[in-house]
Amino acid sequence: MQSNEGGSGGNLKVGIVGCGTIAAAHIPYIRGSGGELVGVADMSLRQASELADRFDVQRVYRGLSDLLECEQPDVLHVLTPPHTHARLAVEALERGIHTLIEKPMAIDGAECDLIAAAAERGQALVCADHNRLFDPPMLKARQLLADGALGNLVAVESYQAGAASERDWLATLSGGGLGDLIPHPLYLQLAFLGEVRDLHAVAFDVAGDGSPRELRVFMQGDRCSGFLTISMNASPGLNTLKLCGSKMTVEVNLNNMTIVRRRDYDVPKVIGKSLPNLDESYQLLSQMTVNVANFVRGKIRYYPGMGELISRFYDAVRGGRQAPVSMEEGAAVVRVTERIWRQAAIAPEQSGGIASSVTGE
Repeated sequence: MQSNEGGSGGNLKVGIVGCGTIAAAHIPYIRGSGGELVGVADMSLRQASELADRFDVQRVYRGLSDLLECEQPDVLHVLTPPHTHARLAVEALERGIHTLIEKPMAIDGAECDLIAAAAERGQALVCADHNRLFDPPMLKARQLLADGALGNLVAVESYQAGAASERDWLATLSGGGLGDLIPHPLYLQLAFLGEVRDLHAVAFDVAGDGSPRELRVFMQGDRCSGFLTISMNASPGLNTLKLCGSKMTVEVNLNNMTIVRRRDYDVPKVIGKSLPNLDESYQLLSQMTVNVANFVRGKIRYYPGMGELISRFYDAVRGGRQAPVSMEEGAAVVRVTERIWRQAAIAPEQSGGIASSVTGE
């Protein structure tokens, strides 16, 4: 097992496999969290070299094995297409290298089992990049719930509208574009629902081309019920999560990084009709003013939750604690996704599984 003390100067030695677009988002957070980026790997040496040149990374590798053998990192970020995650993660974990995996963790439950077994053999931590759970407004919403401000959680509602990214590997993913979009809203739901006892799902095609672009899922969890909507047709793009409580409801907008609290007001009825609108307007205006100011001053970057998750993961590696997103939580998203596809009659695509390529996202 790799030492938890990290590389020189107390930093963790970090490697990246997969040098696509998302890697550029990871690198500033790796360095900001005390990681020393020792090398990157990708089957496309051109893509790897361009990333290395952009971020002043000294060593580039065509394959993961060479990166692990030569650099012996403490942590590996797996940023390749989903159908390659399991093979690459297993290789690193069996060497005792703590591994952060982009969403979704794997393409099916069997691959999740392989990852879990490798982590056990290597005594290494594994963490899924469920970054939106750690966005600032999501952290506020989770704290409000933990503090009892919402009362009893009654329901969770998530809505995501927008097109899937155009990537060649979508053909390897069950659900196609829906399969690319579902991990984020689903892991947000599962964080509050608990174990899903029952679900009903329908996917349908409104364009008439035979490819489902709309998904509706109702779930009954141990703690409450949830409703998930994904639309690849609706415009503009939107990502929201609503936590409905017995005392208060909060709605998080993950595009605008805002949170709105909605509650009853003990005021005369004539005032109560207008007060909620004024309150919500004030909440949004004040938050947007702060967000814009912080962005201009460089205090807010893209994917802020990713930075928080990476920082917590590295702290867990150093301190021998549980990862901020556990193996079980990452696998739950994969397994519930499989159940959704079965319910919605979406057949799994024939993917290359753990033997496929490692070109980055």
